[in-house]
Amino acid sequence: MAITVFILDHRKERRAACVDLLRHQKGVRVVGASQSGLEGFAFIGKRKPRILLLDLSLPPREAVRLLPTLRRNSPRTKVLLLSGRAPQARILEALSYGAVGYLEDNRLSALLPKAIRLVNAGEGWVPRKMIAGIVQRISRISERKR
Repeated sequence: MAITVFILDHRKERRAACVDLLRHQKGVRVVGASQSGLEGFAFIGKRKPRILLLDLSLPPREAVRLLPTLRRNSPRTKVLLLSGRAPQARILEALSYGAVGYLEDNRLSALLPKAIRLVNAGEGWVPRKMIAGIVQRISRISERKR
């Protein structure tokens, strides 16, 4: 069974690049793409793809705001964030709302198919340089609970 992927990205060039990268990947099928958060989330709610490639830079914080709704409407859809450059705090916020990975634009061609397969298999996907920030955030949350 193919890993179904939906691309929600306001940048036409990145949507096209993702489609091109995944077009010939065995076991991966792009089922749709949209530039609009509301349109995209309506499609996702109906089709429930396994993976959502989500543009973290959707206009103002739309991606982060829509993550809880996505988790309720399509809990099995796993979210992999895409961005050129985003502040680490914003990425961590999106991860805390249910995204399971983050991939920078400059790594798309080298890592997108692998990231999709691993996220689909239940693994997280973040650049190594972010791991310390994630651990610090978890530590702060744990300290508050004590």
